[in-house]
Amino acid sequence: MKNSPTLRRVLLISTLLVLLVVIAASVYTQASKFQKKETKQSNYGHTYEPTSVTVAPEVKSDIKGLEISGVTLINQGTPAASIAIDVTNQREEAVMALDFISCKGDRSGMAMDGLLEEESPLVIIPPHSLRTFNWGVGAILEGTPVVLAAAVFSDGKEEGDKTSLNGINIGRRLYQQRRREEKARNGGPQ
Repeated sequence: MKNSPTLRRVLLISTLLVLLVVIAASVYTQASKFQKKETKQSNYGHTYEPTSVTVAPEVKSDIKGLEISGVTLINQGTPAASIAIDVTNQREEAVMALDFISCKGDRSGMAMDGLLEEESPLVIIPPHSLRTFNWGVGAILEGTPVVLAAAVFSDGKEEGDKTSLNGINIGRRLYQQRRREEKARNGGPQ
């Protein structure tokens, strides 16, 4: 079979059409992914713009015996705007770990864990004491309350949101495992 000019043109045009279809499909797929991502983001909350915040968000506690005794907006109108959350521990046990969350489909949080260092645990809030925690409003989801969602106490009891408690415990185990591995690499006791 000889390569006639007509056959070459048909092959060239067919090749160009196939290439155009592939490019169009690729562009459509990328646009579709972008649109899905935008839709997904719009379904979830977005964080506050720190310089625009004029009122502190609502803050509440879901943990019995841990009371939110005050909330103050500090550094208002600046990129460093944050809320100061006063928490009073009315229990007989010290708070060893806690987690504040802000969520609406998506989740933002601020956790503290005094049990990270196995040899020297730190008390987060002593019994019958008040402690203030600062959280930058740029990390809080707008339109959602801030919730003291989970706490671990010195007697070993854990209370609150299961996802928060799971996150605290997993983070602690990973941190402690890395520390043991570091000590082993450096020739220290495990």
